[in-house]
Amino acid sequence: MGHLSWFSGFTVLSSVALAAWPEESRSAECAVTRWVAAMIEGHDYTIYSSGPGGRSRMYALLALITAFLTPVTQRAVLVLLRRYWGDDWNVAETALFFGGFTALILFGILVNAFDSYLWRTRLGHLMFRVAGLSEPPNLSGEYRGEIELYSATDPTAVFRTSYFMRITQTWEQISLLVERESATGGLVQVHSDMASIRVGMTKGAVTLRFVYTFEENLPRREGVGMMVRQFSGAATFEFRRKGEAWVVTGHFFDDIGQSGQVILGGGSAGLTNTTAPAKSEQPPAAPGAASDIGRT
Repeated sequence: MGHLSWFSGFTVLSSVALAAWPEESRSAECAVTRWVAAMIEGHDYTIYSSGPGGRSRMYALLALITAFLTPVTQRAVLVLLRRYWGDDWNVAETALFFGGFTALILFGILVNAFDSYLWRTRLGHLMFRVAGLSEPPNLSGEYRGEIELYSATDPTAVFRTSYFMRITQTWEQISLLVERESATGGLVQVHSDMASIRVGMTKGAVTLRFVYTFEENLPRREGVGMMVRQFSGAATFEFRRKGEAWVVTGHFFDDIGQSGQVILGGGSAGLTNTTAPAKSEQPPAAPGAASDIGRT
């Protein structure tokens, strides 16, 4: 029973460590994992390419790697147990009984490691080639630039202001946060709800399409005071490489009838490496009442 208790404790501790690992990654300060911190409210996204798509092939490859690692790991644990407890059949039976958990734990570790880090490394690129999949671009980073907002009631009126966008991305999830000033005052904050990335369909460009939700301060019908209403919108952005950074151009429209164009710079391979026009050096001030999508 002592050996069984030890193995049970090992299994429980391993499961707890696996469950806590993403949380630890979110709290880490290092550049390798810091963009995972914003994935608390992230969502899945679809990857379209000219070749095979989807993630099932990569899951199959990770499962195949797990199948090769499982017996090696089990043998190493068994050797370690025999070194301290001797050549006891109870130890072997216990190891056999908990063998299935080894594969489960290893697969979970591999999926989490690939999702948060490996997918954007050279090893990850090699794995994509082996799986026959297109490599998704790493769009993580901060982007600053300028937005031109056109009113639905007055097509000749153009509102120009600075635009700030933060993208947090892993292999499975993505999150976009946009901040800009509102034409009526205050700050508009946009949060993405759905997204897709198109790779290899436009020469030299990666297309990001997303649907977003925002809140906007609007004048009351009575003419006194303001009210906050929630709206939705959609945007299409094209990312093109310029040196080691992305240059982003795009357009959007929303439920209010507003539309606009966006020009941004920054976001180098997940790092907060930004370049922007002089007006866009700083993101908008403190959070305010409104939120709108113009800068993805």
